[in-house]
Amino acid sequence: MRNKIFLAEFIGCAFLVMIIVGSGIMAENLTNDTALMLIANTLATGAGLFVLIASLADVSGAHFNPVVTTCMFFAGKTKRKDLINYYTAQILGCMLGVMLANFMFDQSIIELSRKMRPGINIFTAEIIATFGLIFIIFGTIKSGKIVVASSVGAFISAGYWFTSSTSFANPAVTIGRTLTDTFSGIRPIDAPGFIAAQLVGAALATWLAIWLFRRFAISFCPPIACKRTPPMPTNPVTAEIAISK
Repeated sequence: MRNKIFLAEFIGCAFLVMIIVGSGIMAENLTNDTALMLIANTLATGAGLFVLIASLADVSGAHFNPVVTTCMFFAGKTKRKDLINYYTAQILGCMLGVMLANFMFDQSIIELSRKMRPGINIFTAEIIATFGLIFIIFGTIKSGKIVVASSVGAFISAGYWFTSSTSFANPAVTIGRTLTDTFSGIRPIDAPGFIAAQLVGAALATWLAIWLFRRFAISFCPPIACKRTPPMPTNPVTAEIAISK
């Protein structure tokens, strides 16, 4: 089962970055209008996220993101021994995805990006984007994979437009996007600032969400990858005490 989790995360991340980078390159080939490029990139990414999460949620939880995996761990929903599998699959999947996208569009398979994304304002945008992503996942997790998938896709699509960073909100995707010198790329020198900001945003969101949604009991991931929630006591008095904790 853990091999299935690894494979699901690997495939999901590869397709996610292929969609992000490939749609960016296609947009660059079709128009010189930056706004139209961003619209194309936004629509493809939002749609891709929805389909990938809905398709693979029952296998791995469809994290596709190291900060999502980490937050689920601190929320008690992912096992410590599965973390390395998740992280490895996510980073390698994103790297493969960008290489395949580059190859499909006749770019160098690996080409370090020169796309500048520096500045405290952009790093702040990544804190906000990642905070929003994690907060929304915790807020919708009890509603089922379709609600989570649509909410994540919608938020990231919105984030392309209301954040100055275009809402990366994902360390693995950030690493992958350093390997393409195209519309969706990011300079390797700017990536550490993005990743640090993402970790800050995720930590803040997790702390707040666990307090605000402390009664959520079902994680958006399969039993093999998650700690099971203890059964609710049948004794009414004991049950009432358990709920109030």
